[in-house]
Amino acid sequence: MSLMLTLFLSNLINHPHFAHSYQIFYSNFREKIGSLKYERSLRSRYFFVGIFLPPLIIGGLLCLLFLELPRVFGLAANTMFFFVGWHYVKQGYGMAMLDAALKKKFFNSMEKKSLLQNAYAVWIFSWVLINFSLQGNSTKYFGVSYFVVPIPVWLLAISAVGCTWFSCRLLLVLVRRFRSDVPLPVNGVVAYLVTLYVWLLFRDPIAILWIPLFHSLQYLTVVWRFKINKITSERSSPVSPVYRIAIFAAIGFGLGYMAFWRFPEWLDANVSYNKEIFGPSAFFYISWIFINIHHYFIDSIMWRKGNMDVMQYLFESPVPIVAPKGKKDCSSPETGVVTT
Repeated sequence: MSLMLTLFLSNLINHPHFAHSYQIFYSNFREKIGSLKYERSLRSRYFFVGIFLPPLIIGGLLCLLFLELPRVFGLAANTMFFFVGWHYVKQGYGMAMLDAALKKKFFNSMEKKSLLQNAYAVWIFSWVLINFSLQGNSTKYFGVSYFVVPIPVWLLAISAVGCTWFSCRLLLVLVRRFRSDVPLPVNGVVAYLVTLYVWLLFRDPIAILWIPLFHSLQYLTVVWRFKINKITSERSSPVSPVYRIAIFAAIGFGLGYMAFWRFPEWLDANVSYNKEIFGPSAFFYISWIFINIHHYFIDSIMWRKGNMDVMQYLFESPVPIVAPKGKKDCSSPETGVVTT
């Protein structure tokens, strides 16, 4: 029962967070790839990730499926989990930076470098450790045989030493900062540490299922702050901000359900492929891998430093939401965010 509840909650919260990233990324997309108010490098990234990358990933996976290359097809899942680690540590680092910016307790360049280098070291070690621990095991992902990258002991040892070295160095940096006169953004640092050491290195099977849920909740705090600020800043719209936010949320749940469940289910039932090799859920496999990997690249653009949308809507104070006529205004007088 606890396993089923965990899976239900994880999917319920996790899928809308993916959908919301698409809603934000492709909103006003023509302007993002063509307007001069965005830097040229940023426009190029939007074009590559938004237009070029999706058919590249999907086309590659479909070729592997129909050419019946199960070994390489199984490597796609390992590639996805490789990028999962990258995505998680970048989010952990981003939460530390966001908390520091909102509280005006900024990290200096040396501290930021130490946080980022440690994040990458933990990420690489976690991926190496997972592949090393799965060697010799028959693992499947949506019925597709998972390809485990062979990891020699010496590589595991090097990655472990590197992880330990950067972790100890970061500990010294944080202790030095804590003892200084400059306040430490504690919440952001805690989010960073949990993301790295609990999400990536904790191996309990049930706890692992909760990680996407907490990752999504952490992500949604950023998305909702961004979206609420953006909607409430658009005063010219005749539609109430409350309704627009509700519509945004509803679309996210609908897109998440369709993309992760209904659409791949239909494809598996109606498209012919070799189910003896790939099992009955190959399109579930393709859909989940594509959305995950593409989402990571989307995020690397949306939340990057220098993106004017982030600076405008993520760091500014929310504007109080005006309740519809006849309804009590239930927004918080301190934050402007609607409370229930």
